[in-house]
Amino acid sequence: MTLHHPRLHRARQALRALPALPALLSLLCFSAPQAALAGNELIVIAHKDVALDKISPERMTQIYLRQQQNWPDGQAIQPIDLREGSGLRRAFYDQVTGRSPGQLRAFWARQSFTGMGLPPRQVDSDEDVTRLVQNTPGAIGYVSRKPSGANVKVLLTANLD
Repeated sequence: MTLHHPRLHRARQALRALPALPALLSLLCFSAPQAALAGNELIVIAHKDVALDKISPERMTQIYLRQQQNWPDGQAIQPIDLREGSGLRRAFYDQVTGRSPGQLRAFWARQSFTGMGLPPRQVDSDEDVTRLVQNTPGAIGYVSRKPSGANVKVLLTANLD
C-alpha cells in the first residue's frame, strides 16, 4: 500500500536531495573563509619591550589558552584576541593551536565554570589589536598584515594560503 499524502511527497523529495547537502555545506562553510583570507599572512606582534624575538606555535597555544601567564623575564602576558566570527581568528586557532571555534568555546566554558581562568581580551579589528599591543606592556596579538610605523615586534609570520 502506498500513501500519497502531500506532506509525505515533500518529505520524500527532501530526503532525495540529502546526498547533495554535505557537498553544498562544505562548499559554503569551508571555501568562503579561505577565499576571504587568500593571499594574507598571519603576523604575531608583541609590545616592543617583550623579552623575545621569535615565538613558536606551541608557545602561542600556551599563551592563548592561558597556560603560560608570564614572559621569560617575569612580565605578565596580555594576549589580545579578535572577536569570534573573524576569519583571521578562525585561521589562527585552526593553524596555530589546532582548535576549532567550538572546541574553544567548550574550553573557556570549562575554565570559567571552574574558576581556572578567563579568555583573552577580544577586539574588533587589526587596528585595535595593533593599538592595544603597542600601548600595553606584555601584550601579544595577531594581525593580517604587518603594521606600518607601529612600535611593535613581529615574533612570527605564517602564510595562510
